[in-house]
Amino acid sequence: MLKYSMIEKNTELVELTVLNEPGVLGRVAGHIRREGWNIKRLTVDETGFRNETPQTPAGTGTSYMEIEIEGTHTKLAQVMEHILNLNCVVSIGMMHDGKKIVRSRPREQQKNILPQTKAVNIPPKKPGVFRILAINPGSTSTKFAIYDDDTCILEKKIRHDAAETSHYNSVLEQKEMRRICIMKDLEKAGIDYKSLDAIAGRGGLLKPIESGVYIINEKMLEDLNTASAAVHASALGAIIASELAASLSIPAYVVDPIVVDEMDRNAKLTGIPGIERSSIFHALNHKAIARRLAEQLGKPYENARFVVAHLGGGISVGAHRYGRVIDVNDALSGEGPFTPERSGNVPAVPLINMCFSGEYTREEMFEKIVGKGGMKAYLGTSDEDEAQKMINNGDEFAALVLDSMAYQVSKEIGAMCAVLEGLVDAIILTGGLAHSSRFTGSIKLRVDKLAPVYVFPGEDEMLALASGVLRVLRGREKPAYYN
Repeated sequence: MLKYSMIEKNTELVELTVLNEPGVLGRVAGHIRREGWNIKRLTVDETGFRNETPQTPAGTGTSYMEIEIEGTHTKLAQVMEHILNLNCVVSIGMMHDGKKIVRSRPREQQKNILPQTKAVNIPPKKPGVFRILAINPGSTSTKFAIYDDDTCILEKKIRHDAAETSHYNSVLEQKEMRRICIMKDLEKAGIDYKSLDAIAGRGGLLKPIESGVYIINEKMLEDLNTASAAVHASALGAIIASELAASLSIPAYVVDPIVVDEMDRNAKLTGIPGIERSSIFHALNHKAIARRLAEQLGKPYENARFVVAHLGGGISVGAHRYGRVIDVNDALSGEGPFTPERSGNVPAVPLINMCFSGEYTREEMFEKIVGKGGMKAYLGTSDEDEAQKMINNGDEFAALVLDSMAYQVSKEIGAMCAVLEGLVDAIILTGGLAHSSRFTGSIKLRVDKLAPVYVFPGEDEMLALASGVLRVLRGREKPAYYN
């Protein structure tokens, strides 16, 4: 806690209206203490008994929280702004200069934080149909969906803002919070847990493995709970899936996690002994879209030769030969084209000089490669729509950045065509950036003479998870075991 030896402390009363959800008391109290304020008294009561507000009508599941806070006047003046950033807080009131000031979230923001009471019509499960729950946690959201065979009957994206996750010291600490969020929404939708046949979870940074549908076992959970594997929220997919499945006595699986490694031996060497190229890419979407196109073309994926480019915040371009991705850029470490958030390949000597210049810390250099590199470094945004607005407003440099990124993707596609010895059935463009006709058009202009180009905008990772598990449940594919 911060101490102010020469500054007089003030005590003021803060009144909050908060959502009734697990952990809300700890989130509010923890946020206040981290900002250096001292809590002298805290009481909680149901809003049905006191201080109902027009913004929080009865029945919305809210509580009234009264907190006495001690600190400097300057600090306390920031309380309203800081606490309203928590998505569990609906409104806040404080006494200032003898007057009570009340602030609430704008109505359009309240739509995102107040519980949704609208019922979801879930059809009864038909005989012979497999019902699968798919869970896909991301860094700022948790997505889940229910599939009856390959038909989606429920899909939800739960957003977690920075204020909600900031008090957790690690991704693993968010597990219980995210699990409760999923269960609350499933119960709200009226899902009968006994109707579920299996659960699919997104895998994390496991050790390199072959493509496939893996049953989640103790060894996998042990590896996912290590610091190196749990740096990204995707690890929570398998962990939460395993816990839910165990309570229901049904199987849990992961499908084509990002560490799928089927690379040819020739693709591994880098020229520096001790550094080997790694296969870390958007394997789930790569494989799912490749299988979908193969089916459209009337041939098994295992007989096809494709180049697949996943175009998102990270970009991965892979050579698919007869069901295996024999070469692909490491999409996590910034290898390949520069992307909306990553630097891509950069000249090694200038990079070394920058590292040893003394101007940057290791963390700052890492961010230049992953997270704040690429389009974000040039334009200040990783959002393609924002970049397109700049272009529409006459920003020639923004046009150069976007076109250069497409140019580098085209080069990588050409390289993967060479890996496939020029025998390519199709080039596939997928991912969020594939929604941009300008971006895909620039790529097509350069590569459509190499092979037919097919565009599958966006990603359908939830369906890919469910479809993989469905193949196992139907006996079309044997589950693999992680060891």
